[in-house]
Amino acid sequence: MWTLTFCLAAFTAVIAADSVTPHGIPVVKTTTLPNGQVIDWVRRSSQGDIAAAPPFAPFNNTVDALRHITIYDSAASGPTGTVPILRATKYGNAMPKKQLPGDNTLSRRANHPHARDNYAGRHWYASTSQRIDNHGGSATFSRFKAYVQRSGDFSLLQTAVVRTNVPGAPGQKRQTVEAGWINFPQQISDPHLFTYFTTVSHTSDGDSIGGWNTNVQGWVQVDSQYHPGMVFPLSVVDGDQKDLQIRYLLREGNWWLGINDKWAGYYPASMFSRNGATSATSLEGKGDLLYYYGEIYQSETTLTTTDMGSGHFAQEGYKKAAYIKQITYTDAQENEGDYDGSQGTSVDDENRYSLSAQWKSGQDGWGSYFFLGGPGAGGVIGG
Repeated sequence: MWTLTFCLAAFTAVIAADSVTPHGIPVVKTTTLPNGQVIDWVRRSSQGDIAAAPPFAPFNNTVDALRHITIYDSAASGPTGTVPILRATKYGNAMPKKQLPGDNTLSRRANHPHARDNYAGRHWYASTSQRIDNHGGSATFSRFKAYVQRSGDFSLLQTAVVRTNVPGAPGQKRQTVEAGWINFPQQISDPHLFTYFTTVSHTSDGDSIGGWNTNVQGWVQVDSQYHPGMVFPLSVVDGDQKDLQIRYLLREGNWWLGINDKWAGYYPASMFSRNGATSATSLEGKGDLLYYYGEIYQSETTLTTTDMGSGHFAQEGYKKAAYIKQITYTDAQENEGDYDGSQGTSVDDENRYSLSAQWKSGQDGWGSYFFLGGPGAGGVIGG
């Protein structure tokens, strides 16, 4: 077994021992990366009692190119026993409202004769879903840099594990744990891994309520390399294709996030039993719906030119279009099954974005998969 290294050369500064994160955790060291990200290194134990990670790797088919990746060299890393916490940008949680596919209550298809003239705040989806009791799921995501028209726009590929009909939850009565690959310059300048959770149907964010990455309390960081907000090398159209394996697993009271061959950290499942909801009726006990999808958020008033995926339509296939492949769900006994999103497939605007799926394909290295993407308004990739 060999090690792939793409260490982030960094300017480092050791800060005073009495410095703390916004959540009051003592900081041992701070690393500033060339892309402007600031990483605070904290002692793993300073987050409280840390759960034992699952005694197996998140994926049993991780290719060599995704194993043992070294992100931070010895100069950039914190001392032994510390873990990286991404410092939130100045925007913090002043972010677009997170939601799920189908939540655009005022939306209409862009080619509808009565479509709105002002699209600011609109989300666009190429989505799939499966209603099934689950303890999580997994998939392999491509890593393109999607063009975004404005820094306040985002373009993502993601999964969401959902519990529906949660007693006491407002609005849609849902709870989620989410993760994926996003280009959102206002959040982080480069495309990156993100996490998100909500206990209250995406109605608000706050400590132990919901939020992005480590902007709010909830996430527990365990691994010394993989963390929410980290960046990776990118896929190239017609060139080298880069993947990111993402898995959620409910195990022993925690929603663990696996990235490639490591368990990065977890959300304590007890956060989801609130306002009258119990383990039996909330995401603490199980999910009952899985999503895998692409999403665009636009901040401009006219129909956005923001790309999804690589900007190429799904029908252009491998090395052109983005994909999500080897998609599975995990049952209560931790057995994995092939995901089937055929009953929950939807594309908001087929003039700008598309999706092409093969469920339970039987193809080695692909399984259940779909290609997705598109160039946005005007049909020009990258603008």
